[in-house]
Amino acid sequence: MKIIRATERHIERILSLCKDCSQNMVNNLIDQWDGVYPNKEIFLDDIRNNSLYIAVSDNSEDILACIVINEHQDPEYKEIKWKYDREKIAVIHRLMVHPKNEGNGIAQDLVSFVEKFAKEKQYRSIRLDVFSKNLRALGFYQKLGYEVTGEVVFRKGVFFCCEKIV
Repeated sequence: MKIIRATERHIERILSLCKDCSQNMVNNLIDQWDGVYPNKEIFLDDIRNNSLYIAVSDNSEDILACIVINEHQDPEYKEIKWKYDREKIAVIHRLMVHPKNEGNGIAQDLVSFVEKFAKEKQYRSIRLDVFSKNLRALGFYQKLGYEVTGEVVFRKGVFFCCEKIV
């Protein structure tokens, strides 16, 4: 597996990955993603901003997973008592692993990639939010050292905000 920056030529496969991941969440009673979020325009913006990375198979063009890393913090983040509020901050968005590839360490590889990237770019911490109904994802991030620092409410409900010092 290799991790590369996504380009517009990957968009249809990214949308297919998103559809499969969304259906998998629904099957697990997690109603987080729908046609409103995330959508094609959001992914295209991520690509144009050079912030969307994909994990691809070594021997094919199959997209196994993807992750977004940027500095965008939703306005709701201002209400959270972060550990490092005036420092350079990186934010993880839209981590997706195809359901058939779950449990193979791909998500951990992507987060490790982001953490290395953040250190190289001299970010002080990494932030993210996790849907409160997605306890598996929350446990995953906590296992990697991300600490819950508060809660925000988005369109779909309560999300836990997490932060890790890098």
